[in-house]
Amino acid sequence: MAPSRTRGIGDTHQQFRSLQVIVNHIKSQELFLQMLDREDSIPDMAKRLAREAVSGELRSNKRLFLDFLYNLIAMSGESDRIQDIEFKYVIIGQDLLEVDRCLLWYDDLDLPVPFEIGEKFGRAVLGDQFSDVVNTITDFYKTAEARFDRELDGNLERCSLLVLQEHYPQDAYHITVRLPAIILNDFPLSL
Repeated sequence: MAPSRTRGIGDTHQQFRSLQVIVNHIKSQELFLQMLDREDSIPDMAKRLAREAVSGELRSNKRLFLDFLYNLIAMSGESDRIQDIEFKYVIIGQDLLEVDRCLLWYDDLDLPVPFEIGEKFGRAVLGDQFSDVVNTITDFYKTAEARFDRELDGNLERCSLLVLQEHYPQDAYHITVRLPAIILNDFPLSL
């Protein structure tokens, strides 16, 4: 008996909703840790114990997010849902690179990837090449675009590259790359 196509669509939607819940929980834990650091009325020992407990759970939740993300991407072949990944890089001068934001797109819904994970994915794209970052990102995009041109039968609506150069107050580049999320399978991460 062939698997039901409707079941696959429901499963990817449920996976995405689970990712949203995990991301919201991660954000609340990170906010709690920030507030804990600012609170002076809590004794140091209590702060340390709370920090250790929440930090351990936070690491576990980030691993869970990564597992759910890879599962969602693996199930993308069974669904007609669009799943893309978008990186926003900021390059200041010659030596400062930051992955400003990483978003997972599911149809028209966007989900911010936790910063630590998004930064690792964004830097994995560059490999060890940190000298000519703008050209490295552009070359990576061109290679990925050629790949998805073949895999998506010439439909490149899901691939985009935007490079903006800023001259004032200092030289900087703002680069946005969007590709099908399946590209993340090429960069396996672990936390």
